[in-house]
Amino acid sequence: MFFSVVIPLYNKEHYIVNTINSVLNQTYQDYELIVIDDGSTDNSFAVAKTIQSNKIKLIQQVNQGVAVARNTGVKNANGEFIAFLDADDCWYPNYLEEISQLIRKFPESDIFVTSYRIVMGNDTYHFSAHLSEEQTLLNSYWLTYKNAYDTVWTSATAIRKSAIENAGFFTPGEKIGQDLDLWARVARNNPVIAYSPEICVDYNRGAEQNARTRIKIAHPKAFLNVLTEEMNSDKWTQEEKKWMENKYNKKMIVYVFTSILSGERKNARSILKSWKQEHNNKFIFPLFCASFLPNFINRFVYKIRMKVF
Repeated sequence: MFFSVVIPLYNKEHYIVNTINSVLNQTYQDYELIVIDDGSTDNSFAVAKTIQSNKIKLIQQVNQGVAVARNTGVKNANGEFIAFLDADDCWYPNYLEEISQLIRKFPESDIFVTSYRIVMGNDTYHFSAHLSEEQTLLNSYWLTYKNAYDTVWTSATAIRKSAIENAGFFTPGEKIGQDLDLWARVARNNPVIAYSPEICVDYNRGAEQNARTRIKIAHPKAFLNVLTEEMNSDKWTQEEKKWMENKYNKKMIVYVFTSILSGERKNARSILKSWKQEHNNKFIFPLFCASFLPNFINRFVYKIRMKVF
């Protein structure tokens, strides 16, 4: 078995059929499909069961979070490579073919990605960064942090199973940033990325019940811890560390701002005081001011931000 496709499923009854069919319609057919229902409270599992294919393996578990659901999929996988897909995203028919070409062409990599389209809703689309005109090798995962949208995005990423095992799987209990945390731990062992500019995935940014709408306070603790460790490592160049710090600061901004929106204003100010990164001064004062503004103003600002990016 070459690929194991892993789909964690939680309350996506309106999306899961299209997602599964996008896998079954792949031109490359050497794969199994593992769907892990993480204790859905809607009809997601029942809907998934209606799709008949000998490629599909359905697993049910009590709700433990997406990190544990993905780990369950990886541990039950027979494939050499794990292709992740969220239950509200869709692959184009050539996705696995494109990834298989990358694997054959760049065996020195453990991470294989394609470009993707971001479906914002209302017929609005954004696109991940176009980094080359042809399939290529990116020598540093950390330098991809300079791009507006993550180059290594869950539904457009396949990873060697042994690399996931060596990195220690997804961190259980993390409510947001679980994927970034694992990619960073894989990259600390092997930072090389095989990349295709071919757009092969639709990321459904406007889907209901996604992490952006479900999680009140966006604190990617495990990911921030990994970034801190790597910024203090001698393995990486100053340029790589600069973009690690930039990514860290972006995540901290969202952490502080979502804390303010959730009414945790004192906690937000405490986070600001403990934020030790060297180049964060330009963020501190605006966020400190935001912690005193009426919530309707902050919510308006955040709503605009969510619509444009």
